[in-house]
Amino acid sequence: MTGRATVEAGRGADAAGGTKASPAPNSRAGGRAAEEPSRATAAGQHAAPSAGTPASAPAARPTPPDVPTPAATATFAADVGGTWVRLRTGGAGAGVERVPAPSRLRQPGRAVEELRRDMVELLGGAAPPGARAAVSFGAAIDHVTGVVHGSAPLWGSATEPYDLMAALRARRPDVTWTLVNDVTAALADFAAGHARPDTRRVGYLTVSSGIGLRIADLERSVIPVDEWGLQGEVGHLAVACPPELAGLVCECGGTGHLASLAAGPGFVRVAERLGLSDAANVTRWLPGALDAGEPAARRLLGLCVEPVAELIRTLWCLDPHLDLLGLGGGVVEGLGGHYATELRQRLATPTSYAARGYSTARLDDRLVLCGPGEVDPLRGAERIDQWPPRVAP
Repeated sequence: MTGRATVEAGRGADAAGGTKASPAPNSRAGGRAAEEPSRATAAGQHAAPSAGTPASAPAARPTPPDVPTPAATATFAADVGGTWVRLRTGGAGAGVERVPAPSRLRQPGRAVEELRRDMVELLGGAAPPGARAAVSFGAAIDHVTGVVHGSAPLWGSATEPYDLMAALRARRPDVTWTLVNDVTAALADFAAGHARPDTRRVGYLTVSSGIGLRIADLERSVIPVDEWGLQGEVGHLAVACPPELAGLVCECGGTGHLASLAAGPGFVRVAERLGLSDAANVTRWLPGALDAGEPAARRLLGLCVEPVAELIRTLWCLDPHLDLLGLGGGVVEGLGGHYATELRQRLATPTSYAARGYSTARLDDRLVLCGPGEVDPLRGAERIDQWPPRVAP
């Protein structure tokens, strides 16, 4: 969940350099949405069963019996990521403010307790009086209770549960808070623009300062979660990697995780391991080096994309009804066509009889590489209460 000092420049700055992206082969401007306008139908045509809802807490302040409880007086939304926090009051069309996130990525020396306190102060201070507030939050969140289980970009290796919903309510009891994971919010926005009436399951994978996945079953109109209210925390799964990349450290403190190779900070770690000069600034160098066809840049991109390709092969092997998968986030958007071409080439290459290589037509139909601004977790947070799929533990 992220992306602000320049209004909607957003997520491209969160990882792969914030440079202007080459257009992706099937971005909205030139591909899938233009060729298949029927996919622009929101997934709301599937009936919603009775199930859980995203963590939402109405204001708890008592009201005297003879005084009616006032309706919310403003619409407020926030999108919290490891690098930026975006804020909007007034709904779609209103201006977006972008401020630095109080996070481990930006302030590595600060205590987690201080970072959490600053985050609550930031959100609580920005919400107007009596607002209905929707927050897209870049962390592993229990979507039923609003408890955060961890966020490597925000809080590093801290894993003790933190009741963010309770903290927000205590700070601003006059506000009605709805809290969702940023990838859930992005999925809601992606599905609204791309899912078609016959889409059975739709997913969205973000590759930015962290990596996360969310899948919704549109036939049942649910977002399945486990007993902790979680789904799709794939960035912290261990992945196979070449020997020269073994043991790369993840922001969460683990080693060999998907995010440690393929997220924005992972590009830096891989560049360091490969011995590239000025590896700390690789995200600024990489787009131009790829434009120039430099072999070192091509190798770096391939090593960082392959774990994502393997994840997608696994998803489609395990769930043949995952009809539509979107990819976005700062890395995907910042590298644009280079990332899309590399990923599609790898998915087209046979690896076994279980993954025989996907045709161009199949990839065009099932995979969308999103361009800058095409999917917005801030907009998704504003949509979430109207989106039919409900959380189902």
